[in-house]
Amino acid sequence: MTEKLGSDPNFSAAVTAPPIRADLLDAEPYHWEEGLPAGRLRRFDMNLSPVPPAWYGRAVATLGRVAVQSYPDATYIGLKEAIGEHTGFDPECVVLTGGADEGAQLCALLTLRPGDEAYVRRPFYSWYANVTRLAGATLVHEPSPRVRLWWSCVPHNPTGADATDDDLAERDGLVVIDQAYVEFGGRDLARLARERENTVILRTFSKAFALAGARIGYILAPPAVARRLDAIRPPASISTFSVALAAMALRDADEMRARAAATVAELDRMAGALRAAGLDVADSCANFLLVDVREPAAGVSKRLLDQGLVVRTFADPALSTHIRISPATVADDDVLLAALGAHAAPSAPAAEARVGTAERRTAETDVLCRVVLDGSGRAAVATGIGMLDHMLTALAAHSLIDVELHCTGDLWVDEHHTVEDVAIVLGQALDAALGDRAGVSRFGDARAPLDEALAHATVDLGGRGVSAVELPFAGERIGVLPGSLVPHFFDTLARSGRIGIHISGAGADDHHVLEAAFKALARALRAAVALDERRAGAIPSTKGSL
Repeated sequence: MTEKLGSDPNFSAAVTAPPIRADLLDAEPYHWEEGLPAGRLRRFDMNLSPVPPAWYGRAVATLGRVAVQSYPDATYIGLKEAIGEHTGFDPECVVLTGGADEGAQLCALLTLRPGDEAYVRRPFYSWYANVTRLAGATLVHEPSPRVRLWWSCVPHNPTGADATDDDLAERDGLVVIDQAYVEFGGRDLARLARERENTVILRTFSKAFALAGARIGYILAPPAVARRLDAIRPPASISTFSVALAAMALRDADEMRARAAATVAELDRMAGALRAAGLDVADSCANFLLVDVREPAAGVSKRLLDQGLVVRTFADPALSTHIRISPATVADDDVLLAALGAHAAPSAPAAEARVGTAERRTAETDVLCRVVLDGSGRAAVATGIGMLDHMLTALAAHSLIDVELHCTGDLWVDEHHTVEDVAIVLGQALDAALGDRAGVSRFGDARAPLDEALAHATVDLGGRGVSAVELPFAGERIGVLPGSLVPHFFDTLARSGRIGIHISGAGADDHHVLEAAFKALARALRAAVALDERRAGAIPSTKGSL
């Protein structure tokens, strides 16, 4: 077949259609859930963190110094050394990749030839089939002498299972162990890349490190294999921005571990609720759950999608009644659980549960907050301002109010919009949780010391949003938080939460003064929101309303 190129009548060069390999004529791109409607959706289908890393808001200034006009250092030695320190491997054993998916592709291209076979047990992550086919080989599910590459996924996708004897078996050929989810649980099999000359480990920054958009991962491999993998990777294929983000993530690996632990705790909560509802949930070492809904998953997925809830389904007939879900925020997770007929036990009896949520999305910030008044002081806070995160965590711990708050703000401008909007949304969530405020003690008064500093806080839940703040700071900033924004934070919190807040303090160290103030406020809030049994649910006002 021939055709003429272009619309120019003077252009007459005839060319043949490009030659395409016959085995790739019906190739399809990788598919996520498709046909999603426009509007607000709650996504549980991507196996990703619902929020960016806590440090991400501060990263903008660093990224602004990246030399975008230049190619990256193609050796990536600095990041390889950081990964080596994180994993205990020599940098020469580290190969950077565009996520674990490109790592899988490099392994297939290095090893497989037309006519070869690659093995994986069912069910399996479909990308292994794509890259096997790209290399001209065939994916099989029974071992044979023609198998030159062995795919394993530990923890397993899509089941979440830990390593099996099949994953640990010694093989002839290249053994590729995909450990994209290892930070959430399961056995760390990296040692096999040291002990065996034919075994490599795939890792990613997409999952536990919450950098999916940066598209960066790495391979841990014996030095001889690593050199050959590096040789077939496109030159300087990992952007300088992705390298910078990965380096920041490794410097704050404890933040990743804390967020991963919170994800695991939330998975356990969701799994318990789903099992109590009679659904089969596979044990998981990853950041997702495989749930047997006991009816065609396509229909369940459609019903959920009609409610704005997106879950993962599978083409594999063996998984026709299964959906896969990853936790989002606690509030969103509770919506999904309810839609599946499951209900996680709240921290207080259902009739008394006092929970409030609020969100704010503007051109300057994106903030989501959930509070549980009768909680245990659990906090999951990420605003991009480390000192503010520290203070809000202290507020939760000492008030025993659970606080889940995430903000992505324009910190490249300054901290003002983030501090203000966090206070607005936190106040709105508290107001929503208090409801009509019937039965609360209403007033709270507390003092809190921190070394030489002492702070005094009094609150009134009477519905008047007003503040009086006297906190003398000697410096302009406490950490990266401007001292001038502290009174503004308390005033905005008071107005949006309809709370009277009086705070005063003194001390020689600004950090101590600030922390004492937040702890005093926390203790005062704890007293004010407590239910007064003697009021028997009455409004705490002589007016009969607040």
